[in-house]
Amino acid sequence: MITKDPPIKHGWLKAILFLNCFLGFGFIVHLILYIPGRTIIFPLLRVLDLFSGANWQYREWVTIALTNPLSTLFWVWIFHKIINKQSFSSLGLKFSGYKNDFIAGLLLGFGLTGLGFGVLYVFNFLSVEQVQFSLNNHLLYVFVFALVALGEEIAIRGFIFKNLASSFNKYIALVLSSLAFVYIRGTYSDWNNIDLAMEAGTPSLWAIVPILNLFLFGILLGLYCIYKNNLWFPIGVNFSWSYFKTPVCGFQDFNFGNNETIFRHNLRVSDFDGSILLTAFIIAGIVFVHKRYGGRTAL
Repeated sequence: MITKDPPIKHGWLKAILFLNCFLGFGFIVHLILYIPGRTIIFPLLRVLDLFSGANWQYREWVTIALTNPLSTLFWVWIFHKIINKQSFSSLGLKFSGYKNDFIAGLLLGFGLTGLGFGVLYVFNFLSVEQVQFSLNNHLLYVFVFALVALGEEIAIRGFIFKNLASSFNKYIALVLSSLAFVYIRGTYSDWNNIDLAMEAGTPSLWAIVPILNLFLFGILLGLYCIYKNNLWFPIGVNFSWSYFKTPVCGFQDFNFGNNETIFRHNLRVSDFDGSILLTAFIIAGIVFVHKRYGGRTAL
């Protein structure tokens, strides 16, 4: 609830302005953070002997992954604190009473990836070529993916969804915020899957499955917010999904080099993100969220 008279009253307008500033002017803020971040992070990785086998592109990825959430949080602060005149905690960051939900989110994100990996392995769609582990690398991975999950959920479910829900029916807001999630996530991960599928001669219906899965994943994350008006469950799902999918199970969005994932195998990230198997698991996750948390809505 807005406690002071905000300069922009319509929630849908604030959501649109935020998205445009984040995607447009956000590049400027990100660049300001990136330049000193690169100066600090590159030497730090060398000193700590992290990712010694990675190419320079991967070191760039680490820098971007660490600085981009800070740019996201900057814009959330501008819009929520200055324009909405509310505290950060009102976005749904109260942890007391939601610890079990956070743990459930961690387990669900792990389950979606782990089950998918297991099924593909058991039915010989996936062939493990190498298993390796670096504690130092994965401690940094945990920090990076936790920061990314925190930034994404505060921006999308915390700000965009809640402002859309103040203007529209909560389920319309859920669909629109999930589309925003697809657009933001897809700009650096999944849109190229469509081009790859089309170049390979894959029917167009299959080409959109990665985007469909990302949209359904957004529905899963946002549905909880309708029921509980809190972010810790989607933060947990987002973090564990991204962490276990990429550096653990090796479904890489990026060329991580030779020593950065626990499991190295023959499948690309598009083979998993674009699978009907994942679609089924995400739908099962949506049903789980509805059954476990559904009933009286918080919005």
